[in-house]
Amino acid sequence: MLRRSPFWPLVSLAAYLAAQLPAVAEAPVRVLATGVFATSLRSLAEPFEAASGYKIQVSIANAGEVASRVAAGEATDLVMSSSAGITTLARQNALAPNDVVIGKMRLGVAVRSGAAVPDLASTEAFRTLLLSAATIAYIDPNGGGTSGPFFEKMFASLGVADAVHAKAVLCKTGSEIVSAVASGRAAVGMTQASEIVGASGVIFAGYLPDAQNLTTAYAASIATRASNPKGASAFLEFIAGPTGSDRLRRAGWDIER
Repeated sequence: MLRRSPFWPLVSLAAYLAAQLPAVAEAPVRVLATGVFATSLRSLAEPFEAASGYKIQVSIANAGEVASRVAAGEATDLVMSSSAGITTLARQNALAPNDVVIGKMRLGVAVRSGAAVPDLASTEAFRTLLLSAATIAYIDPNGGGTSGPFFEKMFASLGVADAVHAKAVLCKTGSEIVSAVASGRAAVGMTQASEIVGASGVIFAGYLPDAQNLTTAYAASIATRASNPKGASAFLEFIAGPTGSDRLRRAGWDIER
């Protein structure tokens, strides 16, 4: 007669629970997002992982790279980018059509910690800053980022394009801009506000004046070939929920829910 170990009930229970819990080790939730989400995703991943049991893997790139990587078939579960970018990828059947609006983001100014905070209250004050700053870091207009081409048009409209180009520190991502300011390589940096707020070594000096600012809507959607759509959906719900929305607001986002 087969004799069962006294630990058999415990083994059976462990097997049952393993079958019911999400397959975390085999299928982490892979998130591909633009830099505007970087800080917020880091702060949201930990509490979500603790509460859900899922593991989050985040990859950050600029908007152009996100689009090209998804279009090329890169394995991912959740994609977060500009609303326009998400819509385009959905039309290509790379993402589910039912995207979730995350919020809106404006451009801000960073200066090195300890530096004087510049006046950003008016167009003229901002123009003075562009002319007086020794070096200015911003997104390379040819690098695929959202704000780069906008800055070029804005500089031209203010009549400062040549002056800014002569002292520009062109960067690929917002995090590079922040690093350039923190290290002293650039006196002033301009990028999405959420990439500045709370960053080490810099001060968020404020938003660009309304007349010179760019407000971009951002959204997220599940990849059509996601290996963990359930986990991706749960994380997206968490981001758009009360906890996520509160943290996004504190990071400089305009949230309308």
